[in-house]
Amino acid sequence: MQYEMRSFTTERLFMRPTEPKDKPLFFSLYTDAKVMRKICPPFTEQEAEEAFNRTLSQTDRFGNKRLNWTIREQVTNQDIGFVGLTWDKAQNQPSIGVMLLRHANGKSLPEEAVGALVEYGLHYLSVSRVYAVFDKNNLASQRIVKKLGFIINTLDDENWFNSYVEQNHLAHHYLKECY
Repeated sequence: MQYEMRSFTTERLFMRPTEPKDKPLFFSLYTDAKVMRKICPPFTEQEAEEAFNRTLSQTDRFGNKRLNWTIREQVTNQDIGFVGLTWDKAQNQPSIGVMLLRHANGKSLPEEAVGALVEYGLHYLSVSRVYAVFDKNNLASQRIVKKLGFIINTLDDENWFNSYVEQNHLAHHYLKECY
């Protein structure tokens, strides 16, 4: 299935499809040990290059494996991270992910970005459910998904949580405009 990517906003954020010019931001996030500590080991420059190229090749305005947006904070007009959906072929439903520069944390911006993308997925992409899979020690991710109304389950590997949200469970609404 192919989905059209659109830009969208919240009260404080602007999300647009990721482009080649976002490479420095991608590198700064994926090679930062502190940012990556609850995800996987930080990438080497070569791994970051390969991952960025893979992200771009799987994401276009009509992509179907991965949809990735760059997050811009409106008040500073600075790009601060990424939010995206990746489709699992077995479930045919997307999983969500978010990654922000360290200085952007602690302002409830991750929940705003994730909440808006969940709404975008449910309304504009017509998915019935959005998943979030994360390390059980990632307390920030737990807080975000709980706040948004995700239902949390433990995976077979007891170190990971699998959570999901559907339209009737969404606890907060952030999506402002979509164009």
